[in-house]
This record gives sequence, C-alpha cells and structure tokens, in this order.
Amino acid sequence: MKKIKKRFSQFKIIFTYIVALFIRNFIKKYNDVWLISERGDEARDNGYAFYLYLKKVHPEINIKYIITKNSYDKERIEGDDIIFKYSFKNYIAFLNSKYLISTHVMGCSPEFGMFGKLDNLGLVFTRGKRIFLQHGVIYNYLPSLVNKKIDLFITSSNIEKEFVIKKFNYNKKIVKCTGLARYDDLYFNESKNYILVMPTWRSYLYYSNKNDFIKSTYFNKWNSFLKNKKLNRILEERKIKLIFYPHYESQRFLDCYKLNNNIILASAEKYDIHNLLKECSVFVTDYSSTSFDIAYMHKPLLYYAFDYDEFYSKHYDKGYLDIKENYFGTFCSNEDYLIKCLEKIIMKNFKNEIKFTKNEEKFFLYFDANNCERIFKEINKLKGI
Repeated sequence: MKKIKKRFSQFKIIFTYIVALFIRNFIKKYNDVWLISERGDEARDNGYAFYLYLKKVHPEINIKYIITKNSYDKERIEGDDIIFKYSFKNYIAFLNSKYLISTHVMGCSPEFGMFGKLDNLGLVFTRGKRIFLQHGVIYNYLPSLVNKKIDLFITSSNIEKEFVIKKFNYNKKIVKCTGLARYDDLYFNESKNYILVMPTWRSYLYYSNKNDFIKSTYFNKWNSFLKNKKLNRILEERKIKLIFYPHYESQRFLDCYKLNNNIILASAEKYDIHNLLKECSVFVTDYSSTSFDIAYMHKPLLYYAFDYDEFYSKHYDKGYLDIKENYFGTFCSNEDYLIKCLEKIIMKNFKNEIKFTKNEEKFFLYFDANNCERIFKEINKLKGI
C-alpha cells in the first residue's frame, strides 16, 4: 500500500510539473522574484536569516518564501511573502523566479527529492539562478552535492572553498567565501548558563520505527549520557540546565527519552535551534556541522564520537577536518571522559581554551556581521553570467 501511495504521489508531482511547464510563459508575476526556502517546513536557518536581511536592507526586492501550511515557523514570514510548498504557485514560482535561494539543493522546488532526481536527468527547466546558501559548513565528503547545477555556492573559509571546488567538481567562479547568512546574528551572541547537547543524525536509522530506534547504539549511548548520575549531580550542585535538542530527523522519537528535571528535552516546535546555539555556554555534539557555529562564537566545544569508525563507514566519508585532531574542541570517545571534560569546562566558568580560539581565527575568513551583505553582492554579480 505504501508503494502504491508513493507511486501515485510521484505521478501527481510529474503531472503537475508538466502542466506548469506548459503555462509558465503566460504567468509573469514571478519573473522578478527572489525565491527563498530551507527544508520547506522551517524558517530558522540561513534562508530565514537572508530573508530578514533583504526585508530590512532591500525592501524594494520582491521576495517570496516557500513554507508548508502547517509549519510552526509560518508566522515568522510576512503573509504576502508566503508561497505554500506543494501548491501550484510553488511550481510556477520555482520555474520562473529570478533567483532560487535555498539551504538545500532543489529546496525551492515543490519536492526536492523528486526534483533532485529530475534535475540529474536534465529535466528541470528553471529560469532563475540557483544560489546554494548551505545548511552548515561542509567538512566531510558529501556525494549528494557533487557536480550539482548551482550558480553560486556559499562557503565560510578558504579551506572549505578549495575542498568544494576540488572534491565536489565545481568551477572556482561559482564557489564564493562570504560566510553563512545566520552568522551575522551569531556575531552578537550572549551566553547563558546552560549546556546544549545536539547530536547529528544517522542515515541508516532513517526507516527505523520506535522499537528499532530504542535498540540502536545511537539512542542508548546518548540516553546513557543524559542519565549519567555524575552528570546530573554536577547539574544539580552547580544549578546548571542541560538542553538536549535531537536532530530534525529524530524529533519523532522525543518520547523515547525519560529525563530528570535538570535536563530539558527540546522539541523543534518549541525551541529555535539558532537561539539555543547563540545562548548556550558550552556545546556537546558528535559530528554536527553546527559545531562550526559554536567555533564562530569561540565557545567551548566537545565531540562525543562513540561510533567514530562506524559513522565514517556508513554515513559520511572524511573530508579536510578530522575531529580527532581536537581542532575546535576536545574529542571524546567514551562517556566517562566526556563527563570529565564537561566538568572541567564548567569549573573554568565556560572559558574556551586559547588553542581552540586561535584555530577558529585561522579557519574563518570573516568574523563580522556582514555575511548577508557579501552574499547579496555575489548574487548581484550573477547578472553578468
């Protein structure tokens, strides 16, 4: 039954797309639009940051934002700016807009999985220039981003830029080092007295149900850490809160965690990840690229990589930065050492180590609040291409 529903959905997408292709020339209202999107159901990443910049600094620009009708972020977008994802307007705007600006490849499309496949076959006929804002700094090899049809690829450091050009097969004229849009706001961060824990996802758990998930090493390792008696005693004695924010893909398993009062289980609906990153005093993750947001703010960072070998055999291939090298933060392979390192950071009042700060200053090309402005200038240069 699931396969039948999936096939019907694919047929509906293709049929609507063909209809949109036939009538696109009769609809001119989106020809000057700057179309922006993220995952399709969110407004809290680089797409939203760039949207806010355009609204404030360039109100003369015709902006539209793709978001779902039931999104918990919908109210963040001005009503007239919204185009609902999956709607027929989405198809026409995607085909005709002047610029397609997104954190994900094919993010402005009605369904980026299906349209990604069509694009690989040369069957997506958009008029606008495609701007890839990125979801986060790339430091591992991602086959899904190799040689895509992108007109402007945003990066944050020269080493990342060269990695993308060389390993992902892009012309150097396309890849620009401007810094991520959301970093403008992170530049004015103000830490509060809490620990933020945010692991990334594992692709091999994508089709898991709840029973599969609670049996996984992934769940049991993080659950064990959160229930650690020493950790909870430290939180109690120091009057510190810990916020655990599961990845977007694992938000559906929130009720698997049963935690005490010192630990807040953060749902995506109630908590904004950008604000959590901005306000935390120390960050614990495994391999999440949001660690670069923390590095940008010079905050203490701990990597809890209990499945290091498995991760790099099943999930990603290593890139130019190995977290084992302790470049931005301390690498921890077991729970006891992670608790020890976390306690040390707390005892030092969350002060970052000088060696990490120096490495961060070497890595990022810019430390300022002008990332959106640089992105805007690079987009305008596309007129001549």
